[in-house]
Amino acid sequence: MKLEKFKQKDPKKIGIIVFTVTCVLLVAGVFFYTSFASFQTKAEFNIIKGTVGSNGDLYFAFYVDDVISKTMPQKGEGYVLDKEKTTCTKGASVEFNETDWSVKVLNMTERNTKCTLYFEKNGIGYIEDLYENGDSSLIYDETVDNNLRYIGADPNNYVLFNNELWRIIGVMNNIDNGLGNKEPRLKIIRSESIGRYSWDNKSDWGSNDWINSALKIVLNEGAYWSRTSGNCPYGQNGATTMCDFTSNGLTKEAKEMIVSVVWSLGSLNGSSITSSTSYILERGTNVPEGRPTEWIGYVGLMYPSDYGYATSGGPTTNRETCLNTLLNQWQNVSDCYNNNWLYHKVFNQWTLTSLFLDNSVVYNTLETGGFSGNNSIASDVIVFPTLYLSSNVSISGGTGSSSDPYQLFVVEKTK
Repeated sequence: MKLEKFKQKDPKKIGIIVFTVTCVLLVAGVFFYTSFASFQTKAEFNIIKGTVGSNGDLYFAFYVDDVISKTMPQKGEGYVLDKEKTTCTKGASVEFNETDWSVKVLNMTERNTKCTLYFEKNGIGYIEDLYENGDSSLIYDETVDNNLRYIGADPNNYVLFNNELWRIIGVMNNIDNGLGNKEPRLKIIRSESIGRYSWDNKSDWGSNDWINSALKIVLNEGAYWSRTSGNCPYGQNGATTMCDFTSNGLTKEAKEMIVSVVWSLGSLNGSSITSSTSYILERGTNVPEGRPTEWIGYVGLMYPSDYGYATSGGPTTNRETCLNTLLNQWQNVSDCYNNNWLYHKVFNQWTLTSLFLDNSVVYNTLETGGFSGNNSIASDVIVFPTLYLSSNVSISGGTGSSSDPYQLFVVEKTK
């Protein structure tokens, strides 16, 4: 048998080997942490109330405005989940509930499942941030819905929509999508009129039933909606005038940004009312006999209360006094209408609201700054389309001025 001399191991070499292995492990650890530091290895979080299976670990990563984050944004910070970007590995999927701000992971069958959630700032959150940062042209109204509105003679509320300038009326709360789902939405109005047309003209005096009005058809089914030319109501007994919306009707891209909602059709008892009284009646059930109290649709008109709440008042008559002044007396208080960006001094402007106990009178704001009813056949009243943006529409840039309007983009396309 051959005997070999036992060789004692060199301590120096052993130290080198140990040091080398340690360095390799450290580098691997740093790489692993860099790659997955944003993934949370816990299955339950205070901000994530979803249920996960007990058959494996679940990891989350969050991107907020395309920047990786170790936490997801809180509810009320103005963010929405981009469902198209959000993904999970190994066949799992995410179900996100915006109402209680919770996440549920579905179809999780394997360990080490990773879900990456993308959050983008929406237009509502952006406007709320402006208010928090001291924008004096934004103010919460005193209605039960506590809407955030733009006020003043010319606030920076311009937005590029439909390849043209529109203006943000404000963040309107509790807007129903027709399925009982109520949420805040941005309400916008076209900056320039699309022309002078009758509200309705199916008879000698027309009708103040918005559901069947000729103007509603133009805006939601006819030439304006289809971006074509056609005939628009103008005068009594069904008379029309040629209207061409081939360059300023709604584009396909614009339609993807708006949403069908419930519009309240409550009538007013007269024009001697304040803005707050108008707001309540507009959302009430006081309507001419046989008329519906609501309409579900896309394009409507502003309410009388939108006009009233848009004032900031002036040096002589402040906003509070304007809001307590009857709308039909505003023509006598220049501070109320001159400091109101919804005031137009050339023509009267249609609203959505009708007169109770009358089948033909609709309210309009006056070129004098006041407020009154008018027969729906009137053809010298200007039309400003008004609508609500979808909650998946976000503001991506701009300062809100007419020369640098806010830019919009769709975070998640409506299915």
